[in-house]
Amino acid sequence: MTKTLTILWRTGSMMSMDVNVAAKLARAALEKGYKVNMFGYGEGVTAVKKGQNPKRFPNIGNELEELASKGVNISLCETCYAARGFERGEEIPGVKVGSLTNNLFKFVTESDRLVTIAR
Repeated sequence: MTKTLTILWRTGSMMSMDVNVAAKLARAALEKGYKVNMFGYGEGVTAVKKGQNPKRFPNIGNELEELASKGVNISLCETCYAARGFERGEEIPGVKVGSLTNNLFKFVTESDRLVTIAR
């Protein structure tokens, strides 16, 4: 039976390298055969904004888009997303705008492990 890892991140894309650590962890888990879920909450929703163009940082949007294309389930809090002025359609391809009660709850109940990366 395939094990499942869920990663919850709450830090914004330019605030620190937390989301990058989450992405590296997701990639490593995929390589070991895990099913991987990721959930962005709070400032973490900024990491999925389409069209990022950081000058001195890795482009986490590209990294998350690649992970989604490899089967990682990436979802984020709709309330947090809307509170920061984002509208549906501004997220990178493969990301679902969801909720704590539906998406995160499902991810956690189906997971063997949960990792939270936050400051």
